[in-house]
Amino acid sequence: MADDLAALAPKALRTLLDETMFGAKPNWSFVINAGEPGLIATLKGLTAAQASQQPGAGRKPIVSHANHVLYGYELINRAVAGDAKAFTEADWTVAWKLEHVTDAEWSTLLERLETQGRKILALAETIPSGIDEIMLTGLFGSAAHNAYHLGAIRQILRDLENPA
Repeated sequence: MADDLAALAPKALRTLLDETMFGAKPNWSFVINAGEPGLIATLKGLTAAQASQQPGAGRKPIVSHANHVLYGYELINRAVAGDAKAFTEADWTVAWKLEHVTDAEWSTLLERLETQGRKILALAETIPSGIDEIMLTGLFGSAAHNAYHLGAIRQILRDLENPA
């Protein structure tokens, strides 16, 4: 039984990450509604101007959310590559400081986000034996983190379309 679960874990992780990054399958889903785009797919449909638009006083624009998620992906990939200090020396406040991008900067950010996300998906294919419980939990948590920011971005888009 334990061996069966161990064999299923990489598939389950990949399914959740793929869904929250790139979108749910048309007929079924686990985290977001069936057929809906995931975080990266949603971001790719936005212009730099949309991503940079201020949603309201004290709120961060979409580009800040995207940069924050990118920062997390990069930390995961650094940690898996052996950087033991990736998370302990992380400064999450830096990721939230980006609030405006040009078209070229937005394109580069999206490329980096997709590249880092695909590295995590590849990692999920066969979870390396050196990954401990904390790192594995963090990888599963990334799917929830993606879903949270996808929801926040969808709310920002609604608010921008229909300001109070």
